[in-house]
Formats: sequence, C-alpha cells, structure tokens
Amino acid sequence: MFTASELFDLAIQVETNGERFYRCALNRVERDSLKGLLGWLADQEVRHKATFYELKEKAHDEVTQSGPVSLQSREALRAAMGRHAFSLDDLEIDLPQDEKDVLQAAIAFEEDTILFFEFIAPLISGPGPVSTLENIKKEELNHKLLLTKQLSELE
Repeated sequence: MFTASELFDLAIQVETNGERFYRCALNRVERDSLKGLLGWLADQEVRHKATFYELKEKAHDEVTQSGPVSLQSREALRAAMGRHAFSLDDLEIDLPQDEKDVLQAAIAFEEDTILFFEFIAPLISGPGPVSTLENIKKEELNHKLLLTKQLSELE
C-alpha cells in the first residue's frame, strides 16, 4: 500500500507540522524558559525532517515518481490511526493564548507523532532506517517528558 518514499513523505509532513506548531507557539508564551524549550523543539523537528529526507533519498522504491502521497494512502493511514489529532496535511495553527493549553497541545502533538512512528515502524525495512526511526521516536518521547515537566511546573 505504501512505498518507503511515501512513508518518509508522511514523516516529513508530521515533522514540518511540528516545527510550524512550535514556531507559532513561541508567540503565545511569555516565560523565557518556555520560549527556549519551544524554540529548541522546533529546531529538533527541523533536524528530524532533514533525517527523513536523507532516508527518502536512499529508499529503493519501485515507484519513481516523487509526487505527493495519494489521497487513498492518506485516508487509509487516517483510518488505521483512528481518532488521533495529528495531521498528514499542512497544519492549521489555532493555538490558545494560555501557556498551559499550549503545553497540553504540544504534549498531544508529541503523543500523536510517537503513535505515527509506531504505526509505520513495521512498514520500514533495513537496519539503518529502522534504527534511525527508533532513535527519532525516543527523542519524541523525551520531548513529551520535557513538556510534561514544564506543565507540572505551571500547575
């Protein structure tokens, strides 16, 4: 159903959405420590996106066209993922003004990203890409922990 390139395109879109989310969230918070964390998280998403671009370039697919993932493929993935909030399309940013709400939204975004990576992991082959995906997933788990710590400090 999916080629490796399509899966990496989806991962790139998820990371792009994460970066956009964090950059927009920077304008919604006042505390310097939170601004620093959100800026760092946005930079991490950029790094992850670059890694997925590298993996995509090395992928050996039967399909040579590098167009966008088909609507059918996206719908199949959405159905498989269930009701989770992450988007495979460009993210529409509508952040709340409250720092607590921003942190809760960021935690939910990280959780959905982790779930996405868990979903695609069995579809990825080769020790290099599998290991890279696992490392990025661990980093996303760390992001969630950092955000959760910030949220507990607010409460």
